[in-house]
Amino acid sequence: MIKKYSLLVLITWLCACTDASKAPEFSDSELRPGGEATLKRVNTRTFIHPSGNLSIDHELEFWDGLSFFRDPWVASPAITADRDGLGPLYNARSCKACHSRGGRGRLVTEGVSSPMALLFRLGHGEQQRPDPIYGAQLQTFAVLTPTNSPKLQAEGQVELQYEFIEGQFADGTRYQLRKPSYRIVNLSQGELHQETQISPRYAPAIYGMGLLDAIDTQDLLSLEDEFDSNNDGISGRYNRVPDVLTGEMSVGRFGFKGLHPTLNQQIAGAFVNDIGITNPYFRKETCQSTQLACLAEAKRVKGEEQPEIPTKLLQTTEFMSAQLAVQPTRNLKSAEAQSGREIFYQLGCHLCHQPRFKTRVDYSLPELAGQVIWPYTDLALHDMGEELADGKREHLANGREWRTAPLWGIGLQHRIQGYQAYLHDGRARTINEAILWHGGEAKTSQEKYLALSASERQALLFFLTQI
Repeated sequence: MIKKYSLLVLITWLCACTDASKAPEFSDSELRPGGEATLKRVNTRTFIHPSGNLSIDHELEFWDGLSFFRDPWVASPAITADRDGLGPLYNARSCKACHSRGGRGRLVTEGVSSPMALLFRLGHGEQQRPDPIYGAQLQTFAVLTPTNSPKLQAEGQVELQYEFIEGQFADGTRYQLRKPSYRIVNLSQGELHQETQISPRYAPAIYGMGLLDAIDTQDLLSLEDEFDSNNDGISGRYNRVPDVLTGEMSVGRFGFKGLHPTLNQQIAGAFVNDIGITNPYFRKETCQSTQLACLAEAKRVKGEEQPEIPTKLLQTTEFMSAQLAVQPTRNLKSAEAQSGREIFYQLGCHLCHQPRFKTRVDYSLPELAGQVIWPYTDLALHDMGEELADGKREHLANGREWRTAPLWGIGLQHRIQGYQAYLHDGRARTINEAILWHGGEAKTSQEKYLALSASERQALLFFLTQI
């Protein structure tokens, strides 16, 4: 059977066959990475803006949805009926607490803390069963229970320490990398299972996710090359994960290991796991069978048939999240940026950070449909080497694999938020450090980067900060 793919993917494939290391001719569409949905002008105050082509009527729905992203949830019962249901166990009281200004969260410093923007997934065994006591995610906060109820305690805290690694480029320029180590401490109900793996997840930027959701699945699968049949050293593949509403296995495109197939499921998963808000996707609290105080509090507040955020309000939040605009590029036509663009392709970065897609013309949100976008990701899983491995499986994703992160807007993080950190655990303090951590399938590109001159590195980094 012959598969049908978009003209865009076929053109991309033909270009790759001719010379995979040569940058394609520059197109003005690169200046608007979100297509017509791109924000009209660069804004350095926040990443939270509606799609540039959103109508005024739909903007009202966007700002309504923003309130559920921004405002904190409270424990039940409360007079704010639309915002109660926090916990019983949770990591943050709002989406904003982790995704500051729509970007990445603020990392904690070394020592013991109850971090919000840095979550910890737990699992053990080949099937990655949740920890028998603490479940699939460590919850570092708990609601206050009534005096006549069992006392509820947070599950634990995190101790963070850094080791510093010295190295140098081929031209003698020295660099330093920061390697984190984590330990779960002050556990409230005994030790973790002896085989439980802990995997840190640093809250990502969330703009442009609706456009990623709108990419045709077949266009993604056309890039899959699990056994490196074209011998380019890249063997990307896609996770296959359950759609919790249909029960079918689908391509995972959201989460650091592709845990969720759709943006809506990703949002619903964050509500229940991070804030403790049950919803039409996930109706049960995250309490484990041994967590009696958690179970008692969940039963006291609401039953499984009453999601704490109903369908209508969840859909409003989903709409806002899907319509978060990507900012336009900056100075991309400059000589330095164009030089860096050439180096980006020469190093083979584009083989995983796929520059361009066209979204589905039949996507449910017309503002995001049929758009030529430049996210610089294939949303696929890649082996990133032992240094970045967490040892944790998630469905097909193994302990060395991570989903390719989008690069659009990456250079605005420091300008908008006043700080920057990269990779799945935020260990990289600069884009330079993030590149140097690349191993596995990206090792060849990393080695080429090490061999660049100082001016070539500067050009590449300048390009990346402008896209």
